[in-house]
Amino acid sequence: MTLIISYAKEADKFLRKNSTTIAESEIETLVAAAVRKILKKDASSIDLKKMKGKYRGSFRIRKGDLRIIFTLKKGGDLEALINDIDFRGNIYK
Repeated sequence: MTLIISYAKEADKFLRKNSTTIAESEIETLVAAAVRKILKKDASSIDLKKMKGKYRGSFRIRKGDLRIIFTLKKGGDLEALINDIDFRGNIYK
């Protein structure tokens, strides 16, 4: 089973503006670890939470002041769509 990671426009925009804050490879590592935790294949200590409200059906990863919100789609391959990446004060607005 392959994991395909894609970025929404908002997430891509954040990465371009804040490339010194967090690298794309680090985000992909965090998302891969979160997917393994969701599928019960790993008991990592990643801070993962299922979202409610506006982002229902999505998951949130917390890394310091950053929040990564992604949706997991299951099919032939697993696809993780990173909806948004932003700082804690801005992500939920």
